[in-house]
Amino acid sequence: MRRGVAVLVLGGLWASAGCRGAAAPPAAAAAPDRAAEALAARRDALVGRALGDNRAIVLLQGLLDAAPRRLAGSPGSRAAVLWGLATMRELGLENVRAEPVLEPCWVRGEERAEVVGRGAMPLRVTALGGSIGTEPEGIEAEVVEVRSFEQLAALGERARGKLVFFNRPMPRWLRRTGQAYGEAVPQRTNGAIEAGKAGAIGALVRSMTTAIDGHPHTGAMHYEDGVPEVPAAAIATADAEALAALCRQGPVRVRLVLGCRTLPDVMGANVVGELRGSERPGEIVLIGGHLDAWDLGRGAHDDGAGIAHVLEAVRLLQACGFRPARTIRVVLFANEEFGTSGGPAYAQQHAAELAAHVAAIETDSGGFSPLGFTCSLRGAEAEKLRRLFLPLQEVGAGLFVAGAGAGGADIGPLHRAGVPCFGLWVDGQRYFDYHHSALDDLPMVHERELALGAAVVAYAASVLADR
Repeated sequence: MRRGVAVLVLGGLWASAGCRGAAAPPAAAAAPDRAAEALAARRDALVGRALGDNRAIVLLQGLLDAAPRRLAGSPGSRAAVLWGLATMRELGLENVRAEPVLEPCWVRGEERAEVVGRGAMPLRVTALGGSIGTEPEGIEAEVVEVRSFEQLAALGERARGKLVFFNRPMPRWLRRTGQAYGEAVPQRTNGAIEAGKAGAIGALVRSMTTAIDGHPHTGAMHYEDGVPEVPAAAIATADAEALAALCRQGPVRVRLVLGCRTLPDVMGANVVGELRGSERPGEIVLIGGHLDAWDLGRGAHDDGAGIAHVLEAVRLLQACGFRPARTIRVVLFANEEFGTSGGPAYAQQHAAELAAHVAAIETDSGGFSPLGFTCSLRGAEAEKLRRLFLPLQEVGAGLFVAGAGAGGADIGPLHRAGVPCFGLWVDGQRYFDYHHSALDDLPMVHERELALGAAVVAYAASVLADR
């Protein structure tokens, strides 16, 4: 057993139902029925309240209005912290505070690219997070198109002085879009490194989406010590298709102008508040999402939805009259997108009480219809918890995937410390249509799907926090 979560019992529930019929069954046989009915009643109360009140979308709207651009290190990031503190206090949470986190500060500038000469046309691009800028006049070079790092390495000297065009699509045949993203995203995170090793002068990366449209998708990239740093930008998939077609016809030259730059680190914060436990307040169930977002859209799905999920979850528990036995701690993590500094800062600052964390839940997959949860536990430990999640099958959220790792980047340090971790799993077929792009805004979020996600998080947190 780990952290005591696996020994949760069903007897100390907040609701119960009487037996029906003329004759009462034996107590030993009746208890599981009463417990199951109590769990179902809790689920129904939370789901009904979430859909009826429709407050999750209001919370999300409030965040997007208060801090529409909240990239780590930006004024919007600071505005989001102030909004989080005020909102937690309005919801009646206790011990509300901002815990300091050092954040990087990278700013976007001019972004422009075009095919010059044969096939001249503009290209819709956006700088990748952390990229260096070009000279004001930009860079211009012949394009070499590749689908893999191995293909680039095989070019040898033919890549020197060129602009590398990484054009590997997310595999459309994979059913899970997260898996497809994982197959393609190394060209974004490490493409500039491989281009620098090859002697190229820059990198263009096909946007991480299966959609073919005109919206480039940004995201974090990296440099490596000892490797020349080159500017890197994402290109919209429709323009990537057009550029690839030109490359098949003969040599193509592209001019790229990026005005991005990195400034000194600044101080940000994790925002923390608590719904204090009624019986074991020193034991903690953490629920969290990340407060920051990329700066092209307003971060409605990534991860405004996660913030709405966890804040609405504690509102629902209070509105339905449920008081957990253990403390539910809400954490709005800083800087997940651009270095994941909020999660490690929380783990370090709370190192002395990590043993008191009996579970952690993260939501960072968007505000789509909830399907269930991943769970870091395996075997008998997981099976003892699975029964608590069975009632979610009635709302289409009964998936329970054991042995699935941390469940999110922000709670990863807690997972490594031995805390049982859970990740909200949603229907992500449309997630990467919006992810890290200008399309990630409120109209792309369905209010009922968002509300259901909040209710499911509230239910999961409550059963883990109960006796």
